[in-house]
Amino acid sequence: MKRFVSVMLALAMLLSLVSAAALADEPRHLTIGLWWDLYYDSDDTSWEDNPAAKGKDSDLMRFDLVKEIEEKFNVTFEFVNLTYEGLQDSINNSILAGDPDCDLYMVELGFGVPAVVNGLATDLRAVLDADDPLLKHEDTVLNYVDLADGSVSLLTVNGAEDQVTATMPLAFNVQMLQEANLEDPRDLAARGEWTWDKFREYCRALTKDTDGDSVPDVYGYGAWIGDILPYWYMSNGTNMAATPTENLSSNEMGETLKFLQDIWLTDKTGYPFPEENGWDVCRWLYRDKKVAFTSTAAWIMAQNDDYNWDGLAESTLDFDMAFVDYPIGPSGNAETNSTKLAAGSFWMIPAGAKDPKLIYDVFRAYENWYHDDTTLRDDPEELEWWYTTTSDELELQDWNFGIMNKMGEKQMVDFVSVVLNGDNALPLLALMNGEYTPAQFQETFRQTVQDALDQIFAN
Repeated sequence: MKRFVSVMLALAMLLSLVSAAALADEPRHLTIGLWWDLYYDSDDTSWEDNPAAKGKDSDLMRFDLVKEIEEKFNVTFEFVNLTYEGLQDSINNSILAGDPDCDLYMVELGFGVPAVVNGLATDLRAVLDADDPLLKHEDTVLNYVDLADGSVSLLTVNGAEDQVTATMPLAFNVQMLQEANLEDPRDLAARGEWTWDKFREYCRALTKDTDGDSVPDVYGYGAWIGDILPYWYMSNGTNMAATPTENLSSNEMGETLKFLQDIWLTDKTGYPFPEENGWDVCRWLYRDKKVAFTSTAAWIMAQNDDYNWDGLAESTLDFDMAFVDYPIGPSGNAETNSTKLAAGSFWMIPAGAKDPKLIYDVFRAYENWYHDDTTLRDDPEELEWWYTTTSDELELQDWNFGIMNKMGEKQMVDFVSVVLNGDNALPLLALMNGEYTPAQFQETFRQTVQDALDQIFAN
């Protein structure tokens, strides 16, 4: 029945279509360059051509969509695996020569943003109508990455799974807060009262010495500084390395660094950072009830069945971990703060491509395999990694999924990972141990960030 309804819905939409979608005047073959195999395109003859397909409704709909697109737009299209290096060569050489090899490219930020900055990508503001939903971040199918120049060039795909991936929510031990008679921070967030000051207040109330040795056994917050720094400065409305000019030296970044030092050095409510292998220790503190709040991710919790994503095993925890929005900093705004670092694959139409409107419409139609029925796209069957079928945990799981989904709606390009890793990584532990004041840290390492950005944005 689901299959029948889906097919009838698709037919009805095709028959009733009255849109401004571009149509090729004569048969056109589109080439889409990427660095792994993707299905389905005009060369595929069966849904089984995709070795990962299981014959689900979505597999069949994606396969059937190819013919729909061919008939609707008078095109055929082909995915071409250029390899990772080959794709970069194609972008840097063929587009620059004015004759792009492909009509659409899959890119990652490391070479996608420089391509945009150097004029190698089509700005869709010059292609789409001014009231197009994409330009307003209101399209249900596609979105775009906000860049400093305002261009609409790097496309992302909407959908629950695309949005929740790579999010790192703030989580808390529900029972721990209840025992401390603290109001649920989810309610505070709903009223706009979940702020940095309130978070510090909660952390002080939750840090306890339970055995009388004058050393806390439970801390208000614990996480690895390399994991969490971007989420705290995003909650203060800023970035570190989102444009060609470094932003480590900004006032908003200074506020963020001071806030984190206040938690660990002034309030002493942050779990002390280990000297070695700190990320491995800090990511699991919540499991032993050593912290009330932590920053985590579904994939981290899933490794020990704490995030019971497949319904095959009971959670190993005897308490509940609920996700909540990050509290808002003094320079932040709950409505405009970014909440996720852009990651993964993106799409761009190369500069010089013939009829970019047609290319855009074909790509949007390809990603709209669910024919605007987002309940099909976001059906738990399509999201089995993220959901549990254990009834007593489903309500909390739905809530946590909703927080990740909301975080994914407002992603930001920031090359912070370049300056948090590698030989020239910023010494964040030295900052958190008090070897630098925030101002000293900003002044000492602003050029380090700038040098990394100069490499990324070099012509």
